[in-house]
Amino acid sequence: MDYSQILKRAWNILWNYRVLWIFGVILALTGGANFSGTNNGINYRQHSNRSFNFPGSQEFGRQLDRFGSLFSQGITPELRQTLIWVVIAIVVFFLLLAIIFATGRYVSQVALIQMVDRYENSQEKVNWKEGFRLGWRRAAWRLFLINLVIFVPVFLVIIILFGCAATPVIASRMAGEQTLALGIVATVGLVFLVIFLLIIIGVALGLIIEIINRECVLQEAGVIASIRQGWRIVRRNFKDVFFLWLILLGIRIGYFILMIPVALLLMGLGVLVGGGIGLPIGLLGRAVLTGAAAWTPGAIVGGLVFLLILAVPLLFLGGLKETYFSTSWTLAYRQLSITAPLETPGDLPGLNSHDEDRSIHS
Repeated sequence: MDYSQILKRAWNILWNYRVLWIFGVILALTGGANFSGTNNGINYRQHSNRSFNFPGSQEFGRQLDRFGSLFSQGITPELRQTLIWVVIAIVVFFLLLAIIFATGRYVSQVALIQMVDRYENSQEKVNWKEGFRLGWRRAAWRLFLINLVIFVPVFLVIIILFGCAATPVIASRMAGEQTLALGIVATVGLVFLVIFLLIIIGVALGLIIEIINRECVLQEAGVIASIRQGWRIVRRNFKDVFFLWLILLGIRIGYFILMIPVALLLMGLGVLVGGGIGLPIGLLGRAVLTGAAAWTPGAIVGGLVFLLILAVPLLFLGGLKETYFSTSWTLAYRQLSITAPLETPGDLPGLNSHDEDRSIHS
């Protein structure tokens, strides 16, 4: 595999085929591009000069019972029913939001793969409407099923491993205080071992999942056939796939380091612009309201401006990153699939039929 050719070609496609950016931004928005972590530890030391002691188990239980009794006595049946409906509405809202995000993620994945493959085959560029049509296929549903088939067992394995790691401290706690320290040491050692195993699992999944996805989308293979053939391609070309994954990991780390000063610059700009807009609104609010309520409209407007200035550029840059990585893996798959014979689908009815990969709207 010519790594430099793949990386250079992906870079050229990124800047020459800008419709791809739309789907990259959607993928960044719905597929894990987030800006969390910048606020970690901001408010944890506001009162560092004060000592904070957790109450004992008995005292905590009494306080919890007291709070529960006050909560039950102070709420009328009508208000309780209203709260239940509010909770149900919030759960339904977030469920719908999760469905929308999942749909956007998998449709964007299929669109990026299909558009880059078509561009490489015929130098044809499609508009965003055609791109959505290419993404709105049963392959998007199959990508969801592939992730379900792979990651649900992995999640269960993770729970079992951490449960096994916690066994020594639980057993020593039940045995007596004399063996508690030994149980804690054993549990800490097992936790580090589990983390090491999870790193290995993560690397293995990172190596095969991109190839499996492209096998599903470009070869119109079913769920099980995609996993099987994707694994076969990776196994026969392990060195090439591993080195490409390692190179892209380095690029991802470099991107993260580069984004640190960019994020700090955007935060400073957001504070200046957001504060410049929010302060006059707050001063106007003081002419009408008093106390903290006078500054609330200015704080809300200034905060929204701050978030927009911070989030929009980072989201756009994250979209470019996702587009570049997706394009690189598609180009790599095109090279690898030439040397790997395809498996004839037909292992599971309904999951491997080529007819299922027709467009949903057709």
